[in-house]
Amino acid sequence: MRSIRRQLLLILASILIATFSVSGLLGYLATAEEVQELFDAQLIENARVLKGVMNHSDEHVDWDHMRKSLEETRDEEVADSDAMADGHAYEKKVAIQVWTRDGNLVLRSPSAPEYSLSPLQHGFYRRDSNGHSWHVYTTRMEENGHWLIVAERSDVREELSLNVAASLGAGSLAGLALALFLMHRGLKRELKPLEDLRGAIGEREPEKLTPIQLAEPRTELQPVVEALNHLLASVTAGMERERRFLADAAHELRTPLTVLKLKAQSALVAPTPEEARQHLERLITSVDRSTRVVEQLLLLARLDADAIPVEQGDVALDEVTRETLATLAPLAFARHQELMLDNDAAGDFHLLGNNALLGALLRNLVENAMRHSPEGGEIRVRLLASDREITVEVGDSGPGVDPVLLGTLTRRFVRAHQGDTQGTGLGLAIVAHIVELHGGRLLLANTTPAGLMVTVTLPRQRA
Repeated sequence: MRSIRRQLLLILASILIATFSVSGLLGYLATAEEVQELFDAQLIENARVLKGVMNHSDEHVDWDHMRKSLEETRDEEVADSDAMADGHAYEKKVAIQVWTRDGNLVLRSPSAPEYSLSPLQHGFYRRDSNGHSWHVYTTRMEENGHWLIVAERSDVREELSLNVAASLGAGSLAGLALALFLMHRGLKRELKPLEDLRGAIGEREPEKLTPIQLAEPRTELQPVVEALNHLLASVTAGMERERRFLADAAHELRTPLTVLKLKAQSALVAPTPEEARQHLERLITSVDRSTRVVEQLLLLARLDADAIPVEQGDVALDEVTRETLATLAPLAFARHQELMLDNDAAGDFHLLGNNALLGALLRNLVENAMRHSPEGGEIRVRLLASDREITVEVGDSGPGVDPVLLGTLTRRFVRAHQGDTQGTGLGLAIVAHIVELHGGRLLLANTTPAGLMVTVTLPRQRA
């Protein structure tokens, strides 16, 4: 597994080494060029000084005295205590020659050879002699016609260039080491939020998935933190839904299962076949109710978990309503109830929604109205269409609902009447959830003289 810190350090170190190398090379080349220019200028300056001394007619220049002085300087003994006892490293690498126009050597320094280091012409020259390379400047002295040659060995320049390059290299290495150290410290400090994030994730427990908050947030990490917090929130919501479902299922099924057992036992001990039959019929009714409770709980759990994909498609709500009423017609017939549908045959009841969920919505509304309507009662379903939305009204002929409870009927396991043993208390909760998924509105109101009207308004297209 690769380390981000190590990779960044290697990449930055490589970039720094390459940069320092190129910079050092360019610096060395520029320095070498400047050294050449400086020493060339020094050659010219030395030649001008010597020319000022020697540029006189021969009778005014004591060549013999100059020659002896140069020889004495070469043979001069200096005390060891003198700071210049060893001389200067460069002093024997400079040569001076004076030639007549006829090619006779008039004067030379001890370090200069007896042959001419350059042609007797004005200008700069390069001469290889005795394993050494000389930089030569030649100029003519007008008063006596002699040629003055001032030369310098190239190793002086090379040594100075190498010394400058060594100094630059040492400085660059020291700077590189300091840069790497500071870079390591900087990367460690700037990557600390990653360590903090890892620690924050590790501290989370399944039962306590609180959002992550970094003490030193970074802009680049913020999307990661937000995505993790969203994931933690989703996991927490899923766990909460699971706990709620288990609690709801345990709460709602405990009593019906006990009742089923009691009714089965009653049928077993019934004294007559007729009484046993009555107990079995009640048992079947209880099984049907328990089956519906399980179906409603599963549907609600799937809606909570978004397990049912809300795939949008064209839905003809009037056709869905007719199919739902046709499915429930046998149940209404058994209760001698009348299902009525009122809609404009020429109206447009198409909208963008989920066909299965809208079918479940209508089925729950109609079943709820049938359950709360007496035998021989009426269940009225009305469809209204406008340019932007479609309204579904489902009314029953029951006793209505206590106005205090109207605002709570969409909660789970809340029933309109305490004596209701047929309802699950989940139908309107499912309806409310489906309406919310479709971006609609749900309204419950009592009607005159009696009954409950449930109004669902759905947009044709979700905003």
